[in-house]
Amino acid sequence: MQDWERFCKHAVAIALFLNFEHILSKIDQPMVWNKPSDVQLKKYPKVVLFKVLSGTSKTDKINDEHRKQIVLQRVKEKMERIKKETTAQVNENLQKMIKEIISDVQENKLLSEQTNKLLNNNYYDEIQDKIKTRKGHLPDKHFMERNSLLTDLLEIKHIQTIYHIFLAILFGLVVNTGVYDLLHKGQIRLGLDLIFRSFSNIQTVLFVWICMFLSTFLIYIGFHFWANTRTHLTPKSIKLKAWDRIFLCSFIVYIPWFIYNFTSSVLVYKLSVAESIAVLCELTRFLMKSYAFVRSNAPRVLAYKLNNEDEEILCPEFTKYLYFLFAPTLIYKDNYPRTKHVRWNYVAFCFVEVLGCVLYISFVFERFLVPVFENFGKKPYQWQDITMLILGNGMAGILVLLCTFYAILHSWMNGNAEMLRFGDRMFYKDWWTSTSYGRYYRTWNVVVHDWLYTYIYKDIYENVCPKNKLVAKFMVFFVSAVFHEYILGFAFRFCFPILFILFFGFGLAVSFVKMQHSLLGNSGMWYGLAVGMGIGISTYCMEFYARINCPIENERIIDYFIPRSYTCNI
Repeated sequence: MQDWERFCKHAVAIALFLNFEHILSKIDQPMVWNKPSDVQLKKYPKVVLFKVLSGTSKTDKINDEHRKQIVLQRVKEKMERIKKETTAQVNENLQKMIKEIISDVQENKLLSEQTNKLLNNNYYDEIQDKIKTRKGHLPDKHFMERNSLLTDLLEIKHIQTIYHIFLAILFGLVVNTGVYDLLHKGQIRLGLDLIFRSFSNIQTVLFVWICMFLSTFLIYIGFHFWANTRTHLTPKSIKLKAWDRIFLCSFIVYIPWFIYNFTSSVLVYKLSVAESIAVLCELTRFLMKSYAFVRSNAPRVLAYKLNNEDEEILCPEFTKYLYFLFAPTLIYKDNYPRTKHVRWNYVAFCFVEVLGCVLYISFVFERFLVPVFENFGKKPYQWQDITMLILGNGMAGILVLLCTFYAILHSWMNGNAEMLRFGDRMFYKDWWTSTSYGRYYRTWNVVVHDWLYTYIYKDIYENVCPKNKLVAKFMVFFVSAVFHEYILGFAFRFCFPILFILFFGFGLAVSFVKMQHSLLGNSGMWYGLAVGMGIGISTYCMEFYARINCPIENERIIDYFIPRSYTCNI
């Protein structure tokens, strides 16, 4: 605005200059100075000076035309200087305006390209989140600042409609549950009883979590002590090799100790199923992070040379390790891309969405699953009835799957990432467009997939069984299936290996199947998810309520593995 005002002033000055000569030509009176200078007072007498200045001196009289020419010349010079300055400012403003127009055009083009990419099914397959750093090795995880896919998609009005549809379904479930409670129970509870029962011992969960968190400090302390002590030992000596083996054995012993100690706390404190799942998932997360820290930094310690000119860091600072424990990633790096500031309103919105998803899941169980299975074991069921129950719970299973995905992998992860200013928020890809289960497994949970790829698949492919993808893939599915079954087994207090079979049996087999037709492949993937969730939820609910309705007085260890749903009034 100031530049524009200055430009207007200069334009007016130029206009006045064009008419200045015409104005001077009409001046008849001579130009008189009001006060003579000190030089003039010394050089001329007062009388002569007065005559000169007043134009009355006959001998030294200055011609009016000559005086006008001098004044006009000075004005012209000043106007030329103003003209040059004005021209320079006009050019500068024009260049700035042209740059802004070009920038706007480029931004609009970039926005259009980004929108087209977001709507493209293969966009996230094209993103290079892994790059090759060494020849002959598999690519490594590459972090970069980016949003989650749904964060960008929800900026599109048509995608927002799907979000609104799920909100409408949630509202319908609230109304349905409220009416059901009023008609059958005489009071409106809106499914909150299930939430209160599931998290009635939340203070114990927090205590166990704090103990687990503090126990992970032993990893850093032990690693730091091993790394620094190693620098004082002679290279390639027997003491050095023995010291390395002592640390390796200590770390191997730490893993089962950590698992046993905090798994037993779930049984000792008699935590509910939801509380047990929360504790065991956190146990697994801490375990994966501890392994990632040691596996990522051990090669650097082994290659460290004391007198090396390069300033290599022997052991990362504790602050880096502490940040990694909270960061929403399982791959250790010394540095991650960071955002500039924290949007606390966005953090609050993410955690509100988490609570909404918990209510959503509670409504689904309260209305569609608990009434169906709570009497299981009290009366016999035919296999036809069980088959219809499993197939009928497919939609409820899909709702639980979608709510769990959105609550954990989108809202919870993005909320934590925003608080920590963690830049790379690609916690999942567009798994819902997958036409094969192989791609679904790679894109459903990118956080866990990156850990399995980096520390299981990659190590086996490069070190244990070189160039053997089948063995590496086999081990990835086996480790994943074992830990999924471990979490559910101790959470429910029985071994019912349906999930292990679905993961390691059916899941591994269908991962090799590729569908060329996108319609059939994507539809088949979604139907398979519905059937799989129906089988998983139905069988675990049947076994859970069968053990409640058909208790055994003196339970043995073998009873943990014998399905009660097959022996209790069926």
